[in-house]
Amino acid sequence: MNKEQKANEVAILKDKLTRANNIIVTDHTGINVADITTLRRKLRQSGSEMRVTKNSLLKLAIKDTDLETLQRHFEGPTSVIFGYDDAAPPAKIIYESIKETEKPIFKSYFYAGSEYGYDFMKRIAQLPSREMILAGLIGTLDGVISRFISLLEAATRDFIGTVDALAEKRK
Repeated sequence: MNKEQKANEVAILKDKLTRANNIIVTDHTGINVADITTLRRKLRQSGSEMRVTKNSLLKLAIKDTDLETLQRHFEGPTSVIFGYDDAAPPAKIIYESIKETEKPIFKSYFYAGSEYGYDFMKRIAQLPSREMILAGLIGTLDGVISRFISLLEAATRDFIGTVDALAEKRK
């Protein structure tokens, strides 16, 4: 890899690191090509991305950023998972892979400006998806709105009934 290619790779990594709202650092030792391809496909479908690159380039990409705490994890075979949208899907995919095959080997989880360990990533992975949370919220709001409308209809119905009864009484 020549200097121009290295500079290009560092620029790409910097872009991905700044766009990602969560980053998972792993060691991909022992994962065969088919399994890593499957893992990458699942991550891509969830709006995330897995990148395997040289540790020296990763160190250059995080230099002078709030991600410098991750530098100590850039030893040996390193793969970085960039989560761009919801934090749960990439965490779920990596957690499930580790649970099933014990690979990739977890190194670090970076989320909202802080570095966390495996237990935090596991808790994020066990959260319901964003869509499930929104569906539950909408269901709750829908129930409240429906009861409110029923209450208004009942008040209107009672008022009309009272007016009808007064009209009947005056006849």
